[in-house]
Amino acid sequence: MLGRFCWLSLFITLFLAFSAVANSAPSANGLVEGERQEVAGYLARIEKNNPEEVAEVLQRAEQFYLNEGMRQDFSPVVFVLHGPEVSIFFRENYLRYRSIVDLAAKLSALKVVDIKVCETQSHGLGLDLKTLLPFVGTVPVGPVEESRLIEVEKYIYF
Repeated sequence: MLGRFCWLSLFITLFLAFSAVANSAPSANGLVEGERQEVAGYLARIEKNNPEEVAEVLQRAEQFYLNEGMRQDFSPVVFVLHGPEVSIFFRENYLRYRSIVDLAAKLSALKVVDIKVCETQSHGLGLDLKTLLPFVGTVPVGPVEESRLIEVEKYIYF
């Protein structure tokens, strides 16, 4: 009984900590039209962890680039993927996710986005990092990197 209580307490503590980070971080979406805010960088908010959401955020990043990002000082929107959506960016899944991958590759080449996948999640899904598409980077643990970008680097959610 005590073991279950400890695991439940740990889960609740971690859930609340991640929720606090996600809910307390400012968002680029709250800017008034025409208002410019200098920020360290933007972090893509991926909550549903599915390919459709990744495609939607990539399209928003492209539109943001077309509207705001043609400046020399534009920094890429960082994507830190750490759910099942990491599988999008492995060679064996290219045909299935071609439209998403092609858009991501184009935006990566233009330095509009910087995509990183979680090594831990990739291994958990049985994916070999050797088959990761060449424009995609990795991080050891996605949620830790996301927290670091928000708390230490002062990125805001896109």
